[in-house]
Amino acid sequence: MFSKALFKQSCKANGTMWAIVTFAVCFMLACVMIISGSGNLSGTKNAIQDTIVKQEIESYFEKKAISYYTFSSDSLEKFDEYMCADVFDGLKYLGWLQQEPIRGEDESDAAYESRVEHWQSLSPDTTKFNDVGKNFVGMIQSWQRQEPVLEDFNGDTEAYGVAFAAWMAASPANAESLATIAYYDSMRKIQFYVIGKVQEFNASASDGENGKTVPASESEILFLVNSVIYPPVDESTDIGGILAAYYGKVASCGDAIPEHYDVAGLIRGVSQAIAADEDYAFIYGKERAEYRDERAEALSACFLAVNLTDSENVQMLLNQLASYGVDQAKYDTFGYDYANVKHIAMMGEITYRSRIAYEISEIAKKYTDADGNLTDSAAYENEVREAKDAIVKEISSSLLASLPEKVSQALKEIGELDLYSVIVGTIFYKLAGLLLPIIYMIMAANNLISGQVDSGSMAYVLSTSTKRRTVAFTQAVYLIGSLFAMFCCTTLTSCVCMATLSAEVSLTYGQLILLNVGAFCVLLCLSGLCFLTSCWFDRSKRSMAIGGGLSIFALVASMLGLFGSPVMPSIVRMPTLNYFNYVTVISLFDIGSITGGTFDFIWKFAILGVAGLICYVIGARKFIKKDLPL
Repeated sequence: MFSKALFKQSCKANGTMWAIVTFAVCFMLACVMIISGSGNLSGTKNAIQDTIVKQEIESYFEKKAISYYTFSSDSLEKFDEYMCADVFDGLKYLGWLQQEPIRGEDESDAAYESRVEHWQSLSPDTTKFNDVGKNFVGMIQSWQRQEPVLEDFNGDTEAYGVAFAAWMAASPANAESLATIAYYDSMRKIQFYVIGKVQEFNASASDGENGKTVPASESEILFLVNSVIYPPVDESTDIGGILAAYYGKVASCGDAIPEHYDVAGLIRGVSQAIAADEDYAFIYGKERAEYRDERAEALSACFLAVNLTDSENVQMLLNQLASYGVDQAKYDTFGYDYANVKHIAMMGEITYRSRIAYEISEIAKKYTDADGNLTDSAAYENEVREAKDAIVKEISSSLLASLPEKVSQALKEIGELDLYSVIVGTIFYKLAGLLLPIIYMIMAANNLISGQVDSGSMAYVLSTSTKRRTVAFTQAVYLIGSLFAMFCCTTLTSCVCMATLSAEVSLTYGQLILLNVGAFCVLLCLSGLCFLTSCWFDRSKRSMAIGGGLSIFALVASMLGLFGSPVMPSIVRMPTLNYFNYVTVISLFDIGSITGGTFDFIWKFAILGVAGLICYVIGARKFIKKDLPL
């Protein structure tokens, strides 16, 4: 079955060509691996990817910051409304109470009683007070009923004086007591208000409205609002010391703990409004609105910085960025510490405030008459809401979102692209690295059978005791063996080059070996085709034209198919060229499966190997049975 003499003759006839091709392929492979793995390629790719990742992260920060700011600003305005409504009735009652007539030294009983009756006639109608006002009046009336009486002390004026002083000290008839009651009630109301706003916000965001980011939870926004208001009356309202711990983190990051919210200013404003017989519309004025907005801006940025530098939240963000290859070490290089995150948040909020103020002023011009009244409040509010969404989307849009869809998709693909695997695996092993071996294979397969038949040297071989079966088997063994030896050399070269690389690359030694195995399977299949045509035809030109032509066509089709395959970024991909991948056996060389860690390549390699061996068997049988022109 096997002829050593014929094998040596084939080695001698084709050995020089094999050595040159093998050296050239190994040299090209070494150049490709070393140059592309030097770090410059990965540096460029990483720079693109890092730019995209940082833009996405900062876009997330800005959206979150604007969301926090809008919740904070809106909640502060609503808190002002609740607080003013709660103290309005109580302050009116206090004002009336403080006007209680004091009897003069020489004033007659009738005159004094007349003044008291007049004062009582001016008493506010407490039945119309809100709950806080009624509770406050009830506290005062209960305190008044507890006034010490001298007769109860059996004439002990000293004891009576002490009791009376203690009673007066416990008087709830002051603005501080009212503020305490109103504060607790307003904070209770604001909790329900915030929960409702969060639920409304989440519902609108889930419907796909632009420019919105769904908050993590209701508890997150509730804590945000509490931290922005920051209890001004009683430190015991900081249940469990949560706010103290939070602001301790703020202080540890170099920021000053903010002053308590200006509730005293609200009390003064309501008192002045009552004195002027007005309502508390001052809370909608420019000065108070700017105070709320500036406080919401500064403190929501602090909250975001503390929240998004927390280790647990950073880990959640890293889980979302895992597909970009961002780990803790990579994230740390971005420099997103407290100060940086706060700066990003502040810039987003300041830009949002400036833009929305301008947009609202422009919209107001369209819906305001000569007297300054809105002509269509529903249309005005709808247009303001749309403007806010558009501004949020524009300010917080990432690099990818700000570009046309096709361009942003292409940049994202480039950022996620494994360039080293593409260059070494797809471009070299699947295309460029096959060219010279295919040329060698075509020429060697032709020389082994049809070339000798065409030149007449086969007659001398068969004139000896060597049988056709032996000739076919020996030449097939040489052709397969020479290709196997060639790819053993490329495997050794690739592993040596991998060991010399200083930069980290994505391919492993196991994947490199599989790439060489895959390239050999492709050559095994195509060499089977060339061996078949060499055995089938008696003329070299026909053998090379058909076997060689089909092999070159498979390689060219694979080259064209590359530009239509998913491995290419969409910006340069031409989908129609992907049809060429369906007409070439080289497409069974599944690089993506090897580098992706799946096992789909196994059955594809098996098809290539089986197809090649079948061609060898058919070719040998044809050579054995056909009539030779000897």
